[in-house]
Amino acid sequence: MSALPLSPRLLGIICVFTGTFCFASKGILIKLAYQYGITATPLLTLRMLFALPFYAATALWLHKQQLTPLNKGDGWKIAGLGLLSYYASSLLDFMGLQYISAGLERLILYVYPTLVLLMLAYWKKEKITRNTQIALAIAYSGMLLVFVQDLRLTNDWNLTLLGASLVMLSTISFALFVVLAGDMISKVGASRFTSYAMLSACAGVLLHGATIGDLAELQQPNAVYLLALLLAFFCTVIPSFLMNKGISLIGSGKTAVLGSIGPVITLFLGALVLHEQITLAQLLGAGLVIGGVSLASKK
Repeated sequence: MSALPLSPRLLGIICVFTGTFCFASKGILIKLAYQYGITATPLLTLRMLFALPFYAATALWLHKQQLTPLNKGDGWKIAGLGLLSYYASSLLDFMGLQYISAGLERLILYVYPTLVLLMLAYWKKEKITRNTQIALAIAYSGMLLVFVQDLRLTNDWNLTLLGASLVMLSTISFALFVVLAGDMISKVGASRFTSYAMLSACAGVLLHGATIGDLAELQQPNAVYLLALLLAFFCTVIPSFLMNKGISLIGSGKTAVLGSIGPVITLFLGALVLHEQITLAQLLGAGLVIGGVSLASKK
């Protein structure tokens, strides 16, 4: 007896939930790798080095499909967007995770939809409604609550402040990518955009690692190589395609709301795997961030 086919809506929900879990696991794997003494630049380099073959194979397969050629200048725009997201944004995120907990990192990253709203309001002169203002206040108060809690749990608040600032810059750059990439994704297709943009990001990261980093730092224990491979495949390649597929099936609004479970997954994975402390303040802060972002994304 053959199985019934999944409806597009159910398939989209499965894609989003799976992609969200993979993304939520990223900070955990990074923190595990840092326990072996590796730093941000060589770990990011290994991640993209392992991810490169997957995106290259996808781009080659798409090329053989004889798709409509890109318009003049589109290739450079896609390359620039790739560098903005998975090069600049990822580098700042990896650097920030050297100083803060995985739970706080995920909460800061999760406010990117609110930054998208603010950027669109600035560029398109759209008025931010009172409900949206309340939603933004709720989300940022939750993030501030968890940040203050992390300050109380650390011995060096200067490093916590540095880490949170780096991750916030990562969030801003990713929000800018989302704002600028929307039209290009609908124009060239999600799979082609993802593979081409990620190839550009891989090139940027590898060039950065070869010029600014120390190639000798790529010599790491086998455990670090395994963690970098997991980062590349399960926390980069798989979710990048799954989330784009989910958006195409159920829309960006529902995707943002369904993805609200991400910070909670990271908090509990951090407690389970990294033995990070979960306090009532952290749970309350996570609830405020999730509620505020969900309310802001409801429209």
